[in-house]
Amino acid sequence: MNDMSEAPMPSPFGLWNQTAAPRPSFSELQDHFSAETAIVGGGYCGLSAALHLAESGTQPVLLEAEEPGFGASGRNGGQVIAGLKLDPGEMITKFGRERGEALHRFSAGTADLVFSLIERFQIQCEAHRDGWIQAAYSPKVLAGIERRAGELSERGENVELLGKGRLADLLGTDFYRGGLLDRRSGMVQPFSYARGLARAAAASGAMLFGNSRVRRLTREEGHWRLETAKGSVTAKEVLLATNAYLGDLHPALKTAMIPVASYQIATDPLSPELDRAILPARLPVSDLMQLGVYFRRDDEGRFIIGGRGSFTERERPDLFDRIRRHARTLFPALRAINFSARWGGKLALTFDHLPRLVTLEPGLHAAYGCNGRGVALQTLMGKLAADRLRGLRHDDLPIATLPPAHYPFHSLRLPAMIAISNIRSLRRIFARD
Repeated sequence: MNDMSEAPMPSPFGLWNQTAAPRPSFSELQDHFSAETAIVGGGYCGLSAALHLAESGTQPVLLEAEEPGFGASGRNGGQVIAGLKLDPGEMITKFGRERGEALHRFSAGTADLVFSLIERFQIQCEAHRDGWIQAAYSPKVLAGIERRAGELSERGENVELLGKGRLADLLGTDFYRGGLLDRRSGMVQPFSYARGLARAAAASGAMLFGNSRVRRLTREEGHWRLETAKGSVTAKEVLLATNAYLGDLHPALKTAMIPVASYQIATDPLSPELDRAILPARLPVSDLMQLGVYFRRDDEGRFIIGGRGSFTERERPDLFDRIRRHARTLFPALRAINFSARWGGKLALTFDHLPRLVTLEPGLHAAYGCNGRGVALQTLMGKLAADRLRGLRHDDLPIATLPPAHYPFHSLRLPAMIAISNIRSLRRIFARD
């Protein structure tokens, strides 16, 4: 058995690039265009915005630095999770009953949009909508899940509270004390889904350009000018949809989110014996441990597990080892199995765990803050952003009216976030008893 800590870092996409649907055709921007709307970033949010703008009769221009799906959209765990990190009660406490309930209804429909687009455009992405499990490792976490299940059930959401025995039957491990089965949710092959959105957007009339990093963004005579290495676009309305891959395009967003690495590892397809023993229900799972662990199977029988990584840009091979050890704690039979693929990417955390759609300057908008739920949430945020670029507002939704929430002491984020993470880790270790 090979020690993956000694293995070189493979391509950023890892497994998903190997098993994805074929890459859609796109070209590099090598000309000068004028457009009504322009989008920077070819992930779920940008592609969804381009698709919905094109379907409304607008021909948007989308500029992607690499290829569609290159960032977190092509590297995540593929879990399509309905809702936000906040429970309905927390939304009501924060925004009042009317706006809190409106935000809940909005977020509850995130997975609906994903699976409806997959069906409508026949996107081949190993889509399954059998549910998603949030598992509790401690009594305190289980109490929170029980409260969440009650609040969602009161609102007619299709969720079920799972006891320890029932959960063990579904997962093939008795590590957890109980959990929540959310049947609104599911999973996809994330890179294939991104590529499918790109095809759908292009077929609907959007102009997509890859290998076209925006190097400069300036305001000129009431329009925005976006410059790449070989071309430029002038547009009245612009959407920044880069999330954690923003770079230095706009200073107002630099302190509004924290880029965090997320790492994943995968086995080869499991043997028939292990196939029946490990995640026999084939449902994707997340838990709330310090690593932020999530795991699943794919259509070819591989076991895939990921977790939150570091707050730095540096690669951390030791974090792959931590994830692998946790996988073998959950499923001891994996101690004899090699993890043959590994990869990572960046997600964006906001201070209050809420996504944002903001207008930074006249005609310049930004959507960001997936907070680990990007597949479903960013798809719907793209639709919301498309409305904003067409002059339609959703003032009943707090995420469409809130200003950026800036991290205090952002320049000290590395030591501060590491300290917070270590404190939470100790609390969770003791909470398991």
